[in-house]
Amino acid sequence: MFVRIINSLIPFSLIPIMTIYLSPSDYGITVTFTAFTSILAVFVHLSLSAAVNVNYFKISREDIKTYIANVILIVTFLAVIMCVFVYLFRDILSRKLEIPFIWLFIGVLFVFMQFFSLVNLGLWQTEQRSKPFAVYQIGQMFFSIALVLTLVVGFDMGWEGKLIAQTFTAIGFSLIAIWFLYQRNYLNFKVEKKYILDALKFGAPLIPHALSSWFKFGVDRVLLTTLISSSATGLYAVGFQFGFIVGIVGLAFNQAFSPYLYKKLKNISYKDKKKLVQWTYLYFVGILLLASLVSFIMPYIVKYFLDARYLLAIEYIPWIAFGYAFQGMYLMVVNYIFFTKKTYVLSLLTFSTGVTHMLLSYLLIKEYGAIGAAQATTLSFLITFVLVWVWSAKVYPMPWLFPNDTTKETL
Repeated sequence: MFVRIINSLIPFSLIPIMTIYLSPSDYGITVTFTAFTSILAVFVHLSLSAAVNVNYFKISREDIKTYIANVILIVTFLAVIMCVFVYLFRDILSRKLEIPFIWLFIGVLFVFMQFFSLVNLGLWQTEQRSKPFAVYQIGQMFFSIALVLTLVVGFDMGWEGKLIAQTFTAIGFSLIAIWFLYQRNYLNFKVEKKYILDALKFGAPLIPHALSSWFKFGVDRVLLTTLISSSATGLYAVGFQFGFIVGIVGLAFNQAFSPYLYKKLKNISYKDKKKLVQWTYLYFVGILLLASLVSFIMPYIVKYFLDARYLLAIEYIPWIAFGYAFQGMYLMVVNYIFFTKKTYVLSLLTFSTGVTHMLLSYLLIKEYGAIGAAQATTLSFLITFVLVWVWSAKVYPMPWLFPNDTTKETL
């Protein structure tokens, strides 16, 4: 949790420096590159680092070494396929994303090398070794920041300096991860068909879930770049960071609340259910008030916090703040679905709302310009919250409407 908070706050603290040394267009290119590598990761990683974590306790130590090696072979093959895809469509991708074609290939390398870090970190998590996990994560983050500041501020290399720093960090720490995997005897390169099939069986069905996440957190950046410009993407991304403060609070609260909720739901009376509902409604009011406060205060702070070229980012903050208020409200009701393990409809809902977000982003950007991307975020998060709340009430009835005694007995 500590590492997650640090990883959220540090990029935010760099915004004043980045907005001085990067133009909105430069900033937009770095954001588009991140969105591009995120969609690459869906098809290259195939969520296979999670497959390693799941199988860690199911098969022997000797077998997990072979499993990891076979997973690496799959990811290598998928990275090669993605290189071919990028090569075939390099001209249109470069033109639409406003990224030089060489960086498209570097993006594939970036994603491929990233996988080794994910596997290494996942193994430390399953082993419950928080110290090396934290040292590796925080060390990687501070090394990246130092390199970004050196290349962007010290050598004035603009967006390329930022991307070079990110790529060099990813490659460097992935090599360290490979060394850790080798030193800890986690690699046994022996092709096993059953493990390849098991990994594909695990990862392939998760593609829609991973895509739904990208639809919500990456597609708007790509659409802004392709439909308007990278400058619009840069302004949007900066405004997004300030509105996302509400999201950080919502995620942190849910991390603290969900274990308590799961424990409470094991043996709960109707009276306690009603109390939970009342506290949940109080939380809804609180996070909406927080979004209102952020929307009111942040424009005044931004004027002193950002370079003058980025002041237009202010208009995105209220939309993003309220969007993440609805996301925080969604987290409060989705826990009931997780508790019942009836997640099959949840996957369909999240994918459908992800597609809805993509369509709304396209339509609203075409109609209203860049602000349409922020509006789409608010609307799609609201729709997701309402639909998931309805499904949550179905799989785990709670007195959301404070029912009478007759309904009480059914609960």
